[in-house]
Amino acid sequence: MAGIRKRHIAPQEKMEKVLRVARELFVQKGYHSVSIPAIVDASGVSTGAIYSYFDNKESLALRIHQDTLNDFQQMFERRLSEAGSIREKLEAFARLSFDVAESDPVMMEYMLFMKHTEFMTEPTPICFTEPFKKIRQIVEQGMDEGVIRRQDVYTAAIAYTGVVLRAVELRLLCILSNSLEQLTPDLLHNAWAAIES
Repeated sequence: MAGIRKRHIAPQEKMEKVLRVARELFVQKGYHSVSIPAIVDASGVSTGAIYSYFDNKESLALRIHQDTLNDFQQMFERRLSEAGSIREKLEAFARLSFDVAESDPVMMEYMLFMKHTEFMTEPTPICFTEPFKKIRQIVEQGMDEGVIRRQDVYTAAIAYTGVVLRAVELRLLCILSNSLEQLTPDLLHNAWAAIES
């Protein structure tokens, strides 16, 4: 048929679409309830193309996991580069968490709610991933500088991030009707009050 052109999607765009759609499906339905054909239907990317990028659903899920944590870590590092004080560094994490929850709730739901043991034989608990290691380092530095009350580092990190992540969770569950941006001043104050010296 003359005059009809096939639409061509670049391989990188296809892979990014598969990753995005699969993450959303995993969050909505759970890893075990999502099949490759379901990802094909939702993404419009062929089975053959998906298998050209990934050996199986598990390798796809592992890539999503790595990319999600890496993306969050890179965003966190960018924000940290603009922060000076210990408090500003911790607020960078809080503000990023709030912003991602509002702008990309699927990403935040994935990080908070996804059962990674469904596809990872030895998953690293979220508290041992790079963003949370960084939080503990900042908290420890704050204790050394005397701006954070001396205590167990994990306890202090939990006290701060608990305020932040519980608010994010309640927003994602539609329990908080106000945006996290509206609640940020009070949440930041409360999180800092939990650990300040």
